[in-house]
Amino acid sequence: MLSLIKQITPNCLKEGNPMVGTKNNRRAQATERQLKDAMLALLAEMPLQKISVAALCREADINRGTFYTHYQDTQALFNAIELDLVDQVGALVNRPRTDMAAWLTPILTLVRENAAATEIIIRNLTASPLLLAVLNPLREESLARYRKWYHETDPALLEYYFTFYLNGAVQVITSWLKSGARESPAAIAKVIVRAALRDEPFG
Repeated sequence: MLSLIKQITPNCLKEGNPMVGTKNNRRAQATERQLKDAMLALLAEMPLQKISVAALCREADINRGTFYTHYQDTQALFNAIELDLVDQVGALVNRPRTDMAAWLTPILTLVRENAAATEIIIRNLTASPLLLAVLNPLREESLARYRKWYHETDPALLEYYFTFYLNGAVQVITSWLKSGARESPAAIAKVIVRAALRDEPFG
C-alpha cells in the first residue's frame, strides 16, 4: 500500500485478517463478502458498538465458527470494510496534484460509487483513515497558505487552522452523500479545494 496510507492507517486495521490458506479461496471470499454486506446492513440500523457476532451471523446466515475463521471480532470486520475502500483510494492518491480539484474529483467519484459504505464509515469513526487518505494530501498546501495569510509560525496553531478546514470538508462530503450526491464530484471537489486554497483570507 502507498506510504501515505500506511502512515495514516491505524494498526488496528491490520487485525482480524483471514486465516492462512483461506484468503484466496473463492468460497472464503464469498463468505467475507456476506459478512461485510451483513455488517453494512446492521450499521444502517444501529451503532457498531451494539452489533454482536450473533446478530451478524443471523444477518449473513452463517454460523459463529465460520465468522471466527475470518475475523477476530466485529471491530475487525468493520476495519476490513474500511480498508477495502482505503485500498481503492490509495490507487488514486499519488497522482500529480498540479490541479487539486482535478486530483480530488476521481476520488470523490469513488466515494459516491460506494456511498452507502462511505457514509456509514464516516458516521462511525471520529478520524476515518478513508477520509484522511482523501484529504491529507491537501494538508501541506493548506498550511503554507495559512502561514502566509495569517503571519502565523506556531505549528500548533497552524494545525488548528487545518483541523477546522478538515472538519468542514468532512461535513461537506457527508452532507453531499446524505442528500443523495446530486451534485457532481467535480463540483464538490471545487468547493473543498476553494475553501482550503483560496487566494486570500476573507476580510
